[in-house]
Order: sequence, then C-alpha cells, then structure tokens
Amino acid sequence: MEYNEFVTEILSANSHSKQQIAFVECESEFEYLTPAVEHTKQTKEKILITISKKNLQKLPPIDDDVLSAILKERFSYMCPRKYHNCLRDAELYLTPEERIAFFAIITWIEKTKTGDLNEVLHYNRNPILWKKIACEAPSCLGEKCEYFSKCYFQNAKKAAENSNLLIVPHHLFLQDMQTDFALLPHCEKIIFDDASKIPQESKKVFGRNLHFYVLKNSIKQNIWCKKWEEATIESEKLFLNLLKEIQSYCNKEKKRRMVYSKNFSSETGISSEPFQNSLKALLEIIDKASAEFYAENDLNKAKDCMQFASDIRKISSDISFFFAASHSEFVYWIENSSNPHQVNFRAEPINISAKWKPLYPTLKSALFASDTLSINGQFEYLINRFALFGKNPKTKVFDSKTPKEPPQVFAADFLPKPTDEKFAEELTKTLCEIISKNSGNTLIFTDNSSISKLQTEVRKDETLKNKICFFQGTDGNFFNLAGFFQKEAGSVLAGTPDELKSLEEIELPENTLVVISRLPFPDIKEPVLAKQMEILKEQNKNGFTLMTFPETALILRKAYAAILHSNKKQTLLLLDPRIASEQYGIKVQKLFPNFKILSHRVFSTSFLPLS
Repeated sequence: MEYNEFVTEILSANSHSKQQIAFVECESEFEYLTPAVEHTKQTKEKILITISKKNLQKLPPIDDDVLSAILKERFSYMCPRKYHNCLRDAELYLTPEERIAFFAIITWIEKTKTGDLNEVLHYNRNPILWKKIACEAPSCLGEKCEYFSKCYFQNAKKAAENSNLLIVPHHLFLQDMQTDFALLPHCEKIIFDDASKIPQESKKVFGRNLHFYVLKNSIKQNIWCKKWEEATIESEKLFLNLLKEIQSYCNKEKKRRMVYSKNFSSETGISSEPFQNSLKALLEIIDKASAEFYAENDLNKAKDCMQFASDIRKISSDISFFFAASHSEFVYWIENSSNPHQVNFRAEPINISAKWKPLYPTLKSALFASDTLSINGQFEYLINRFALFGKNPKTKVFDSKTPKEPPQVFAADFLPKPTDEKFAEELTKTLCEIISKNSGNTLIFTDNSSISKLQTEVRKDETLKNKICFFQGTDGNFFNLAGFFQKEAGSVLAGTPDELKSLEEIELPENTLVVISRLPFPDIKEPVLAKQMEILKEQNKNGFTLMTFPETALILRKAYAAILHSNKKQTLLLLDPRIASEQYGIKVQKLFPNFKILSHRVFSTSFLPLS
C-alpha cells in the first residue's frame, strides 16, 4: 500500500512546474504496474514504461480495461514481404542451411500474433537469416506493399499510438532519445523498470562500433543478386587488408587496446582510402541495379537494393567517423585481436549523463524503479548518472517485509591481499578446499588465470576426481556450461567476474555456494573509465569514491539480489580480505543484511553448513 501510494503520487503530477521525479527500490518486480494501471484507467493519460529484455519476457498480464501495447525495435518484427520472397524463391534468397532453419519459421508464422522474430530465431546464432526477413526502414514499401495491412510492425506501431500504457525495451527508448524523440509517441509520464541497467545500455546505444562481420554479414544477406559480386569480393578483401594493417601496427606498439584522440591516419600512417573507394564503387553498382529494377517495375528487388545500399553507407560513415576522431565528447579505441577478422573499432561518449538532459523538460513525471538503485540507502550515484543532480528527486527504499531469511554472506579475512604475489597460490588452495568440503553446488567467479590454475589443481587432486567441474573457456562458454551446472547436483562451475551479470539468468540449485574471489572493481584501464578518472583527477576529485567504488557496490548488490530472488537457501562467500582490512570494506559489509567475517580457524574446522 505504501508503495502504491508513493508511485501514485509521482504519476499524479499534472504540470511541468510541479514535475515529480523519483527513485524507488523494491525487491519485488513490477510493483509499479498496479498503480500505473489504476492511474491510466482513471485519467486516460499515456504512460510509457521502458523495460529490460529480461523483464519483458516475464511481464505479467495487464488489465484488459486498459489500452496497453508492447512496441519493440522495428528490426524485431518479421517483414511479410521478405518472408514471402524467401518462401517463393528459396534457392535465390536462402542458403541450404538457412532453408532448413526456415521450416521453423513456416510453422511459427501460422500461430504468431506479434510477428516478433525473438519468438523463433536467436539473433546471435542466425544474424543473416534474421536480416533476410526482418522489417527495416530502407527496404519498406510502406502503403504500396501488398502486405501493408498485415504488417506486424505497422500494426504494433498503430497499437502503440492508440495505447494508454505503452511498454518498450530500454534499447528502443534510448534510440528514441538518440534521434531527438522521433521514434515513439510523445509521453509526459515515464516509468523506467530495472533502471540500474540503463546506464550500461546507454553506452551501447550512444556509442558506435565496427568490425569485419558487419560488412561480411551484409554481403551474405544480399547474395540474391550477382551484379555486385565482384565488387563485394573486392570490398571484403580491402577491409580485411585494412584490419591487418591496424593489427600489425597495434602488435608493433604492443597494444591489445589502442586508444587514440587524433585523426587515425595521421597518428598511424594507415589510410582507409582504398577501402572507402571500394565502398563507393560498390554503392554505384547497387544504385544502378536499383534503378534498373525500378524501371522493370520490380519494387521488391529495388527496395532490397536500397536496404543493401543503406547498410554500405552506414559502414562508410562509420569508417569516416572512426578515422576522423573529431568528436571531443567521444573516446575512440581499437580492440586488437590475434585474429584480424575480430579487430574492432569502438567509440563511446565520455559523459553518458549529458545525453539525458534534453529529456526532462518534456516530462511531468519520471519514476526510476529497480531492486538495486541505492548504495547503503543513498541514491546519489545513479541520480548523477541520469543527470538529475540538483533536481532533488524523491527517493525511497521499500522492504518486502516478508519473513524470508536473507542469504548468508561471508567475507574471508585470512588470504593475502590480491596485490600480494602469494594471493594466487593461496586462492587456488582455498578454492580446492571449498570444492572438496561443499556437498552442494559451487559457483565460482574469478579471473582467467585463476580458472586455469584451479583446473590444473582439480585434475591433480585425487580427492576431487569424482567432482563434476565446468571451467569457462576450456570447457565452453559460460551460458552453455550454466545449463549443465544447473542439472548436475554437487557440481562446480568457474567463470569470470564479467559473468556475474548472468546470475539473474541462472536458476540456482538449492544450497548453492556462490564464491567471488576478488571485489569486482571495474577495469580502470577501460578507455572511457580511464578518461573519466583522468578528468576527475584534474578537478581534484576522488575517482575511486565517485566512480570505481559505486560501480563495484552495484555489481555486488545485483549479484546478491539475483541470489535472493532464487527463493532458495544460498550462501555468498567473498574471498577478498580487503573487505575486512580496508576502510572502504566497511561500506561493502553494509551492503548485505546477513554479513559475517569468516576467520581462518572457522573456515578450516567447520566450513559453511551447506550439506
């Protein structure tokens, strides 16, 4: 009731002069839905809810008395025109492997109501087939299309415009901000679900990246026309040559990651001109083919040409952007790799929060909701990240008040500090002891080097030979290994700290011990963070206090929340002794309601009672 009253008060703002902005933290998901539904039923005002992909899949049914709609990115919807092209002329448009996968789409199309390709295809595994049938603006015939009345995207867009409660993924909302609010219907009241994830999502949307497979996949999508075959082969060849040159330069400079702030050619002597000229020649061929198809009144193929041309222009624009490096608000860098196909151009804005400022003058109310927004009850870090400093937003933490016992959290104080050269050896010994004594499942998050050492010791230790162990990297990727881990009682899974975010996707078995070997501090060598820390230092501000620690605290809070939401008996063990010895360790301890320091004597004689 208190929560409902709080949300209702925020949504009831009726003018910009009395604008209401709030941050609300609650363990339960979708608590804001009930007051939002009641408010829009009574007032008929439009409320926009932006939601994470994870929560979008778990969204509960919404009252039929409310005109609600879900709108995803255009790319998520199947284009009926493209689908029927592939169906009618599979040999022209689809490879033999894609034809097999297409059978699943044929079955799915008979029962889908939304046309959302996420229901039938996994984009990361089928990016080319996805693009061959996805709805995209450059290839859209609009009202001239014979399938216009049946178009899934157009119908979803119409429903969104007519709705009182519109739900969109974070990514689409951020794209709307990026395009000066040109994509979504205007809303003056917004709820940001799972808001703690939005800053990270913002970095992806507001930044840019380019790699070889962007071109490769676009070309594979357009194998249906032979007119540009030679030109595409030449463009691929020149792009790969360019990436090899960059790779060679980075290797010579002994840089796995090369950050630059000036024109890339002037800094390295590497020119993108041959590749850009090849793209220009390719575009001329595509445009000529498009004109020929128009002359033949073949609008289908003419529009597909326009889509291909749009993709190539985007690649050419990105190359110009990365080589010019002329935007001072961006950090530019190259991710080097042993494989030239995986060399990556990256750029992200230094100050994400600046992108949020234009949003607020248009709003009457905004509610940022999540189970992890505060750090020891304080919301300042995310308030600043959303450019709300000085606006004094309301903040509230709501406890669930359920009798559920929180997970036990222990921090070990008997290991050397991670900066000590003996830490790695002692950590491996400790992890082996934990694995041998714990009869439940053990989920370990540690660095790649420690994973390798642990795997070697486990294989040598006779007492552990019957343990089922999975190691990220050598045994497979974390996502796949987690599936096996969930099914095998008493098993062990070791992954990197980057996979801590995966905890919320894993259904932890009862009595799982989750071990984090080090505090998950962000990499201060990461280009954007390094630049932010440099700026703070110039301003005589403490980068650790303002950036590094808050990020670490939120990672730990999210991991703990994921364990809590499993609704099973679990234990979290932190093996970083700095939690007990350093001044900031007190702040870490306060993050958890059921926290204890674990001494060496207790650890060695009567380990956690999990069995």
